[in-house]
Amino acid sequence: MKKFVLLIAFLSCPILFAQNKVTESKKIQDLINIWGLLKYRHPQVSKGTFDFNDEFITELKKLQTINNQPEVNTELISWVQKFDLGKSKFKPNTKFLKTKNLCAKNANYTWIETSRFSSNLITLLNQIKNNGAYGDYYASISNVSGFVDFKNEKAFKGFDAENAAHRILFLSSFWNIIKYWDVNIYLADQNWDDVLTEMVPEFLEGDALKFEASKEKLFTKLNDSHADYEFSHTINNILIKYPAFNGRIVNDSLVITHLRNKELAKLDGIELGDVIVAVNGKDFKSFYIDKFSNLISASNRNYLRRGSERFSLLADSLDSIKVTVRKKDGLLYDQYIKLNTYTQYPYELIASLNPPKAKKFYSLNNQVGYINLAKITKAELKDAFNQFESTKGIVIDLRNYPGNISHEVANYLYPDKKVYVKILNPIAPGYSMYNYKSSLHKILNPFNAGHKNKNYYKGKIVLLVDRVTGSHAESIAMEIQQAPNCVTIGEQTFGAVMNRKRVPLMDNTTVDYTHAGAFYPDGTQVQRNGIKLDVEIIESAENYDSDLYIKEALKIIEQG
Repeated sequence: MKKFVLLIAFLSCPILFAQNKVTESKKIQDLINIWGLLKYRHPQVSKGTFDFNDEFITELKKLQTINNQPEVNTELISWVQKFDLGKSKFKPNTKFLKTKNLCAKNANYTWIETSRFSSNLITLLNQIKNNGAYGDYYASISNVSGFVDFKNEKAFKGFDAENAAHRILFLSSFWNIIKYWDVNIYLADQNWDDVLTEMVPEFLEGDALKFEASKEKLFTKLNDSHADYEFSHTINNILIKYPAFNGRIVNDSLVITHLRNKELAKLDGIELGDVIVAVNGKDFKSFYIDKFSNLISASNRNYLRRGSERFSLLADSLDSIKVTVRKKDGLLYDQYIKLNTYTQYPYELIASLNPPKAKKFYSLNNQVGYINLAKITKAELKDAFNQFESTKGIVIDLRNYPGNISHEVANYLYPDKKVYVKILNPIAPGYSMYNYKSSLHKILNPFNAGHKNKNYYKGKIVLLVDRVTGSHAESIAMEIQQAPNCVTIGEQTFGAVMNRKRVPLMDNTTVDYTHAGAFYPDGTQVQRNGIKLDVEIIESAENYDSDLYIKEALKIIEQG
């Protein structure tokens, strides 16, 4: 009998060993989660008492020498208890959790219970999770503006992209900032915890060049059109040669709408109105999605088109590229086009995508006025509404980024003051509040527009929007939509309405994200979705009509 028991015990050892074994990636995920929890919610750590970046590197090295879960648990308990200093005061946040209009969609702590931690470690982590007496050294919220400030987030001194520990620290810092302070991250396509699981191996392996690609991919996981990374290695070092033309993606083909250099375009055999339907034998939709989906953070697919256009879809480091072109006769031709160097790119290209109008406002006919909000001044806006006071309708073009205007348009369109947007603002690590009002908002609410005005414009307003309409432009569009007689036509917009927030990163670069959530007064979500459309404009790559928006607007006004 004793031999039998010994045999069972012997056979069980490999099973127990396998159950207790922990992978490198899992150890790192657990460390990243605990590090972020301590950083933002621990009574001492959150006050900046420790050099917490160094603490991360040191603990990571210790965990690399441990291969089984019980020893990992013991080490993590010892590490967490190290920061207590015998004077930590934990205050339950029970009362806070009853706050009116509280949003807890990003307060996800399921990892504490599912990470094979010991009961002692789980108790310790839950105590920190439930603590309401934390400091604001690493992230503080302004009482005046409601903005979160990361002023004490510094780049890691001596950051070396060839060092795997430094790369993992980079991932940990950014991932936790987003987890605890990006109020919109719950809207991302991929669960943010799953992003960590996917990205740890990416940052753990490879070299400095792989690190650059991993960063770009990580930022796209935000699904936030504000999260453009100006330090992108791919954009700055690989997409450095461009065709002599540019265009607009229509029906997932590229319609040539602008010749940057007419002579070079002629040598390539490219004319305005030509349509590129494939690149290197790959259909154009697959081409731009494969090329840019891990490079450009996009709130929606329509902005991916916009972002791709912005950085020139065909840009590369090669001297030429093979395209399939449909000419005006309907025939398809395979040909190579030359890629050139432009010292002013991408600014030159961006300007070409939205050429300035000859006039900022003018009459489309005797009954309809047109106002382009790009670069228009307050004085010019006043002149425009005075000129169009008796017209049947006004077309307001917001397929651009507006000039130095905000509530001025609404002042001409509203009979009374109105709330045009509701927001979701961060108020604590992992938590946010609907309809948040900072001290500044209580004095002068920036989310109200208009004033009592019996002489407001009473004709039809047709608002034009498209994939270029973003950020401040979307906010102004939402204001204009509250006019009594407004019709919005176009396509899905940018999908990132509120202000940008810049995140300092461990390698001394930065990236932005959208600081707050935006909703219509009725609660309809705008982040990622873009603004509401009354009429969707469907463009055609065949016989592309650049005036289609204006023609549709005129029809709507004429119909009354």
